[in-house]
Amino acid sequence: MPRYTDVRIEEIIARIRAVCSKSLDEGAHEELKQLARELRDAIRHHVKMAKGSLTIKNEAILRRDPEFKLNSKTD
Repeated sequence: MPRYTDVRIEEIIARIRAVCSKSLDEGAHEELKQLARELRDAIRHHVKMAKGSLTIKNEAILRRDPEFKLNSKTD
């Protein structure tokens, strides 16, 4: 899985911390709402990439060992 998704999440968290370290005026409140949206999107993307990576790995295992069963629910 690409490391850039982790890096993006950490960058957003750092920006949130920076905003929270100052006085919280109306502008800061709006910025935090925007950063929260960005963080949710980044986490969604990260989870999507992780699921895709696991699916690919599972398919490779099944090709190598067709009797292997992964005990998990699928969406």
